[in-house]
Amino acid sequence: MISWPDAQFNDALPIVSGLHFRGVQFRADVYRAYVSKPAELKDRLRSLHLKPVALSFPTVSIDPTKRAATTALFRDYARFQHQVGGLFLQLIDGGDPDAVYSDSEIKSFGQHLNELGKIAHDSGVTFTYHPHLSSIGETREGMDRILAATDARYLKLQPDTAHMLLGGMDVPDAIRTYRDRLAFVHFKDAVKEVADQAGVNRAAIRKAKVRFCELGHGAVNFPAVLKALDDVHFAGWIIVELDAYEAPPGGPGEAASTNRDEMRKMGFRV
Repeated sequence: MISWPDAQFNDALPIVSGLHFRGVQFRADVYRAYVSKPAELKDRLRSLHLKPVALSFPTVSIDPTKRAATTALFRDYARFQHQVGGLFLQLIDGGDPDAVYSDSEIKSFGQHLNELGKIAHDSGVTFTYHPHLSSIGETREGMDRILAATDARYLKLQPDTAHMLLGGMDVPDAIRTYRDRLAFVHFKDAVKEVADQAGVNRAAIRKAKVRFCELGHGAVNFPAVLKALDDVHFAGWIIVELDAYEAPPGGPGEAASTNRDEMRKMGFRV
């Protein structure tokens, strides 16, 4: 849904449904708009045959002084996601990819994430970790540290093909390594020139206006990703994501249609 501006959320839903996608992921703006009326959103999604697969939680700070406020807000998000019939709550860590964090800092942060994961579990949803540019999890080393510091029962891995590629990761290898911890997957493509630049100076592309593109038009090796998912017998949700992109003449709807067509070429029943 992030291909559309926040204000166009309700207009985008029937377009996504009409393209035969079966589920959606929401950002915080949707939570804020519907937190007092979750039944309305649930009914609208049901009428469009769309599953509210995931909800993105605001970036979780590594700062211990912010944990009480984060936990209180997280309870509300978990309750809301369960009320609308959703499955996952997505986490992006708020760490600095260029900072050096001690083992004790990562351990303490991991304990906080475990506490949030337990809240999600008790609320009937699953907490997932999204490796992302401009975070500790930007690199394989950072992602591994976060996952090693957390309990696999309470925090699952949510691979993102483009962010992980731009972070220098071997995406298929990560999928195979964490096969027992996979929740759902973001299929996203990265502009080839941006991927090349990331290999030389990753900091230069973190805030680039255009970093991503429609599936099959960038640098991600989707056949290799599909092979890895097949090897580990993954049968969960795949969310097609596109932001920070150059919109085609037909706008987000045209981009979504292109992504739908590419998913069909990959063999998905969309």
